[in-house]
Amino acid sequence: MNANSALSRVNALPPATLDNPHKNSDMKQFISFPFFSFPVERHNNQNLGGNTTMKGAVIYARYSCERQTEQSIEGQLRECYKYAEQNGLTIIHEYIDRAMTGTNDNRPSFQKMLADAERTSAWDIVLVYALDRFGRNSIEIALNKQKLIKSGKTLISATQRTSTNIDGSRNLDGILLENMYIGLAEYYSAELSQKIKRGLRESRLKGQFGGGGVAYGYKVVNKKLEINEEQAQIVKYIFERYHGGKIVREIIEELTARGVLYKNKPFVPQTVYKMLANEKYIGITKYNDEVYDNIYPPIIDKSLFDSIQQKLSVNKTGKRSINTTFLLRNKVVCGYCGRHLQGDSSTARNGKLRFYYKCAGRKKHKDCNLRVIRQQELDDFVSQVTYEVFCTDENISLIANKVLEVQAHRNKSDSVLQMLHKRLLDTDKALTNVMSAIEQGIITKTTKERLAALENEKEDIETKIAVEETRRQRTFNKEEIERFLRTEFKDDPQLYLQHILDRVVVYDDKIEISYKYTNTIPDDSDNERRGYFSSRCKIKINKAKRSMQVLDITIDQTIHFEIMYVINRRHKLRYNLEKTPTNPHGAD
Repeated sequence: MNANSALSRVNALPPATLDNPHKNSDMKQFISFPFFSFPVERHNNQNLGGNTTMKGAVIYARYSCERQTEQSIEGQLRECYKYAEQNGLTIIHEYIDRAMTGTNDNRPSFQKMLADAERTSAWDIVLVYALDRFGRNSIEIALNKQKLIKSGKTLISATQRTSTNIDGSRNLDGILLENMYIGLAEYYSAELSQKIKRGLRESRLKGQFGGGGVAYGYKVVNKKLEINEEQAQIVKYIFERYHGGKIVREIIEELTARGVLYKNKPFVPQTVYKMLANEKYIGITKYNDEVYDNIYPPIIDKSLFDSIQQKLSVNKTGKRSINTTFLLRNKVVCGYCGRHLQGDSSTARNGKLRFYYKCAGRKKHKDCNLRVIRQQELDDFVSQVTYEVFCTDENISLIANKVLEVQAHRNKSDSVLQMLHKRLLDTDKALTNVMSAIEQGIITKTTKERLAALENEKEDIETKIAVEETRRQRTFNKEEIERFLRTEFKDDPQLYLQHILDRVVVYDDKIEISYKYTNTIPDDSDNERRGYFSSRCKIKINKAKRSMQVLDITIDQTIHFEIMYVINRRHKLRYNLEKTPTNPHGAD
């Protein structure tokens, strides 16, 4: 049954009732559908009648898309103000969402209205033209209506009977009608979405452009795409130059020199790479799992396109095939231009790969002359210097003592557990809301899925609480910490370099190494773990042609760095899984 015809039959009431759906009538009327019929009693429950006390109300109005206009809002407001006048309501405020779908509650004015409902006592009624203005998703309508009820507010429609009267009492026939209106609104929304998708598919089958962004090199003429000859020449130029051996950066430089722009700005590498991989240029368009060859007229020959895809694939795979670890990744900076040094490679005469750090200013921009540095040479030197600076007997003892303090501080802190317990409480509230919706008769596929998701989330949070409580019970003694510092750090420098190393500034004749440190005891918080430290120390190093030698070490204050995160990460799987509900026997 069509949603519009169903709604028209629900609303097929006498003229007096249509003027005011809550007007007094002692008649029993039958609302009939092809599959059942039931009696509806009319009462004077929702009309204030002789009550002279004016109740405050707000109006919520909405229209769905840009094709609708302000006239839709004006019509809704007119009917709502008319209803308010007839029923002794004083309109306090209007909440209006323009071009916002009702299938979800992510609407600014709607959310502001819900928030205001919790804070104010100036109004008691939320007045809508029809229930589908409040929303078209049955589960979200029920949940948001429950929020209004908890805030002491009532949802009323100016044109449809609702489950609650203006005075807050229940309206028996309105309960059934309200759920029917909501169900039909959701059905209508789903049906409309299906029709739109079907219409777009039919348009694509006819070779028509269905909307959205138009690829560079094309234009829309009478709902169909045609080649933009001027832009198409640029597309061909890019493909041919790349096929001829030019790299993307060089192609961009050539286009910029000729004054060719993309959306009034110079081309960027990401745009060019996307163009080179775009099948639309050979006439292929994909929507979901369907392929169309009649929407975009081809600009590039398929053999040329396939050849370029193979080349792109080789380049992409080649970059990823470099199997080495750059310990100082994102840490090395050029002392001249300030750009980062990037990991790079080259092939020696014997066919072996050589890895080195190269300034981005030299590699990409060609405006820096800092010489390249062999990766192994720099990694080994910085690792060794760092170990010698930090892992003295005095520092190891100092760090171990600080770790013990961190453990004691962490075990006293309830912040993580408090957060988990709050999430558990919020999840329980959400479960209660869903159960309330089910008790109101809203049992849909969405309801069941939401209920299952919340139950899984609750179980996950409870497991995390148990794990956190177990983790808090696991502590390290000083001997374990010192052994870890002496052995693990030396064997695995990557474990600590990324956490305690701030940056390495490289010049042609010297290197400056800066470390993160703080004068406060780390508290195991996210800020400490991310390395937000207050000061730095520097190590100046003289770099000869083939060797490096420490000239001067300057450390202004005692260094306390956050080693707990490193230890936790290394031992995480060992102690976090001991005697938890999901793994009662502990890790292997």
